[in-house]
Amino acid sequence: MPLWAGLSLQLLLPVQAETFTVGVELQPYMPYSDVQDGQYLGYGRDLLDAFAAHQGHVFVYRPLPVRRLLSDFLHGRVDFKYPDNPRWNADQKQGHRLLFSQAAAESVDGVLVKPQFLGKGKARLLRLGTQRGFTPWPYLDDIKAGKILLIQANKIDSLLAMAKSDRVDGVYLNPNVVSHQLANSAEQDALVFDPSLDYQDDHYLLSTIKHPEVIAQFDAFLVSQATLVRGLKERHGIVKPLTTR
Repeated sequence: MPLWAGLSLQLLLPVQAETFTVGVELQPYMPYSDVQDGQYLGYGRDLLDAFAAHQGHVFVYRPLPVRRLLSDFLHGRVDFKYPDNPRWNADQKQGHRLLFSQAAAESVDGVLVKPQFLGKGKARLLRLGTQRGFTPWPYLDDIKAGKILLIQANKIDSLLAMAKSDRVDGVYLNPNVVSHQLANSAEQDALVFDPSLDYQDDHYLLSTIKHPEVIAQFDAFLVSQATLVRGLKERHGIVKPLTTR
């Protein structure tokens, strides 16, 4: 066999892909993510799969409860955590050298109310609902002072039912998640985002402790494949709501 033929054969051999474990949240939060029958779904899955295919990696997703996910990540039992943010559980992350990507998705967490209460101000917000494990950062001082009663629930549909029946005066959630939850119901306009109330701009990032080179690749992917990323957001209905800022 000529030398060039052997070289060509070598070039045609597939490059060995690296396999990484990505820890993801075991809770319904569509359109961003969900886990059904053990399968990770949603925008997060599609985005990370697209990046892995582009780079030649293999991502294995490990859905975990939120608290265990952070613990497993910090103790090296998963290679990456998604989503993540330096602000989340910052006290528990102290002493760990975490690396974060650029924003994989932008979001807003704010208060949704019944349409007739839109723009009525914070004074009527005496009972605020949110998903268990979430922190309504803009309202923590009022909650600690006893001005607002925080009511938590495990399921988003339970929170929305509370707001629709006036058991809470508003719910602190992501408007895209609420829109997705109500999209196919007869009450799809039952709750609306109120930009006059305090809200939190947020970003969902990919984080790691052990693989900075993959974070760099992911950042480059977000830039070079910006059209693809934008298309994924549009397909999943991830939009930033109109705000006052």
